Amino acid sequence: MKIQFLGTAAAEGIPGIFCRCPQCRYALETGGKEIRTRCSAMVDDILKLDNGPDSYLQMLRFGLDFTRLAAIFFTHSHPDHLTPGELKLRKVPAFAALPLDTPPLEIYGNDAVGSLIADYVGKDVSFRELRSFDTVQTHGYTVTALQAVHCLSGSSRQFPVEFDGDTYFRAEDALFYLIEKDGRKLLYAHDTDEFPPAVMDALRDTHLDLISLDCTNASLHFDYIGHMGAADVLRQKQALLGIGAADEHTVFVANHFSHNGCVPHEDLEQLLPGFVVAYDGLTIEF
Repeated sequence: MKIQFLGTAAAEGIPGIFCRCPQCRYALETGGKEIRTRCSAMVDDILKLDNGPDSYLQMLRFGLDFTRLAAIFFTHSHPDHLTPGELKLRKVPAFAALPLDTPPLEIYGNDAVGSLIADYVGKDVSFRELRSFDTVQTHGYTVTALQAVHCLSGSSRQFPVEFDGDTYFRAEDALFYLIEKDGRKLLYAHDTDEFPPAVMDALRDTHLDLISLDCTNASLHFDYIGHMGAADVLRQKQALLGIGAADEHTVFVANHFSHNGCVPHEDLEQLLPGFVVAYDGLTIEF
C-alpha cells in the first residue's frame, strides 16, 4: 500500500493567506517543506482522502491524474476538507471529457457531506452515507469509518461522543478512516482529538502498519478539544501500542499542522521523536 500526503496544513494553510506571524513569514521565506497546503492524501493513486480547496494545485504540483480516482472518502464537511463545487466539474460533460464507460466517482462521507454535494450526484458521481463504525468494500479495499472527536457543538444533541470521561455533542458525525487491503492496514486520523473509548475498542489488536495522527496544535499546550498537539500524539501513540493496535514496526506520522503552534520542520521532528513529520508530497510505501 502507498500513501501520498498532498497537503499537510490545517484550514488556513502555511503560510496563512492573511497572516504575518513569525511562522508564516518563516515559511514564506524558506519554502520547501515549510509550505503546507490544506490537508488531503491519496492511497495507491485511486483513493482520495478529502478534497479541499487546494486539490487542483496539488494535482499540478505532484503530477497526479485525478481521472484515475475511484473514490473519495470525506472526513467531515469543513471547507478545508470539502469543496463541493469541484464535483460539478466531474458531473457535467462540458467540464469533463471522459470515455462513456467511465464508472461514477464514488463519494463517501457523513450526512453533512451528503447535503453539501447533493446537487452534484448523478450518473457520474455517486454518494454513500457513512456513519461511525460503518464498513464498506470498494475496489479491493475494506474501509471502516471511525468516530472522530471533532465538529463539537454546544447546540447539537445529535452526535454524542465519549471523550476524557465526559459526553460531548458534535454538529456532525465527523469521521476518520481505517483502510485495509492485502493484509496491510492504514489509519488516517484527521481531524480528531485523542481517540474515544469506542474507537480504541475497535482498534484493539488490529496491528496497524501506518498511523497518521492529527497534530494541529503542534507545540501548543492547552485543553482545546477537537485536535491534537505534540504531547497528545505522543500519548496517543503509547495508547495504541498498549492495546496491540501498533508495534515496533508501525510507521507513525504526524500531520495536519496549524500555523498556530507550528514550528520549523526540523523543530517538529525534535518535538515528535519516533514520528515521521509529514510534508506536502511525502510518499510512504508500506
